[in-house]
Amino acid sequence: MATSLADILHSVSQALLAPDIILLLAFIAYALFSIGSVIVEYVTERRHFQVVMPKFLAALIDASEEEIPQVIEQSGLLNRQKEALNTVYEYRRLPGDALIALVRRLVNEEETHYDRITGRNNTAAKVAPMLGLMGTLIPLGPGIEALGRADAATLSSSLLIAFDTTVAGLVTAAVCLVIGKIRSNWYDNYLSALDAAMATMLEKIEGARSGDVLSGKSADNADTESKNTEASSDEVKEPADYHAEEPKDEPTEDADDQGIPSVGNVVVGIVDKEKKDEKDEPSRSHDDGSMFVVAMPDDKGDSKDADASVDGEGQGKTAQTDKE
Repeated sequence: MATSLADILHSVSQALLAPDIILLLAFIAYALFSIGSVIVEYVTERRHFQVVMPKFLAALIDASEEEIPQVIEQSGLLNRQKEALNTVYEYRRLPGDALIALVRRLVNEEETHYDRITGRNNTAAKVAPMLGLMGTLIPLGPGIEALGRADAATLSSSLLIAFDTTVAGLVTAAVCLVIGKIRSNWYDNYLSALDAAMATMLEKIEGARSGDVLSGKSADNADTESKNTEASSDEVKEPADYHAEEPKDEPTEDADDQGIPSVGNVVVGIVDKEKKDEKDEPSRSHDDGSMFVVAMPDDKGDSKDADASVDGEGQGKTAQTDKE
């Protein structure tokens, strides 16, 4: 039973030798492709990345809203970064939260793009040594077996395959590791520049919005002040009536027509006692149940004279009544 399982495991391990060699050859080809691609990337992109971030950010802050695309075009950034900044400028009218979400989305897309490239290099740098180790160990089984049979030819063939796969795996891993490290430094520089540019762009847009709001408020205040100035000028133009006529004392309406005696500005009337509670004027009572009501003016001196006159007339009328 154990022998049969060992034979199955031996058969499986020996069957993996061919796929291992094929994969190792594929990684070797990818390493060569990475060398060519990094050279092309340096010629087409890296050497054109000549932006001086302090100057670019200062120019972006000082530029007007219409000059921002021109500043971005002349910044020295990569084309991908310019497209991202132009996208933010194109959709600058979005609300604050939506604009921030758009910026994060664009930055994440750039990070994903660069991580995908460096991820392939890092994967090759990690997997290639494993394939080399597998290519080393798999041929050793038949080689040791051949050594027991004193088969030098088979032993040498197995050791040759083992050494070749080991060297190929290590070289592939080293090449991919170096290329991945170079690209990581480049891409970190790209992303830091993009982050700074995006942050400055957001501040520029927020500043422009604040300026629009402040200018709108200033215009409203200016209109309000102009209206107040016009209103005040109209009030100055209207002549003020500083010599208004003083009100003249006029006799109480319908006093003479109703037969009510009056003394100066004082009107004397006869009312019932029942109506006395409804009025606050001072009164003089009579035996017949009626009252003399005196409507007094504001002047206290006139009121006293009027009371005296009324008392005198009341006594005279009372004496006349007794005679009759």
